[in-house]
Amino acid sequence: MTMKFLPALTLYCAALYCAPALCADREWTSYSNLMKITSLDKFYAAPAAQRDKLRMLGTMKPNNPAIAPANVVFTVVHGDESKRIVVGADGTFDPVIHALWARDNPKVLTSMPAGEKAGFSFSVTPVLPAGLQFDYAALMDSVRQVNTLIKSQAGMMRFLMPTFVGVQMRFPAGQRTSATIRSGEQERVVNADGNGVLQLPFDEATMAANPRVTLQQRPQSVDFIED
Repeated sequence: MTMKFLPALTLYCAALYCAPALCADREWTSYSNLMKITSLDKFYAAPAAQRDKLRMLGTMKPNNPAIAPANVVFTVVHGDESKRIVVGADGTFDPVIHALWARDNPKVLTSMPAGEKAGFSFSVTPVLPAGLQFDYAALMDSVRQVNTLIKSQAGMMRFLMPTFVGVQMRFPAGQRTSATIRSGEQERVVNADGNGVLQLPFDEATMAANPRVTLQQRPQSVDFIED
């Protein structure tokens, strides 16, 4: 399985495929198993303070190329309540972690047709601080968190995982934009390239100084930079 942007952390679940339900909105699996097949159970097991700068999503890719991920819907049924989990065009979905779901392990329905299968995995991206101005450390703490989580939660798979060395933001291609990093009287401007990609590397000395970062506009998306 590949993500639209490779720097978004993706585990490849080789040979892990799950047969969907018989028809639309039929029982498929349990909530705990959905978390397991995406490997998100390991990451949500970490204390919230160790992952609060990260956005963790499930990913799915139908084996049948004729099935668009965006046409797939999962529904968690907990008692008399139902919560629909939509899948994006890139195959990502938010598992909507809920304490009661983790405790009660409700059933999950799927809209995939009978006989179809899909591969499941997970994706992790940085949480971009609100607004156009924020501290460098507020953004780059996400790099520390994701690398620490890989080491502590991925088990033997951590040797197959990359190390992340910064954050990149994506803006409309061809649009001039930049980030200004200012600390005291010192100022540095980082420009987006012709494809609209602006890269900010992680640096320990800069983390210690913790300068102010100013954007000209909010990016369309944000990902990690892989070493």
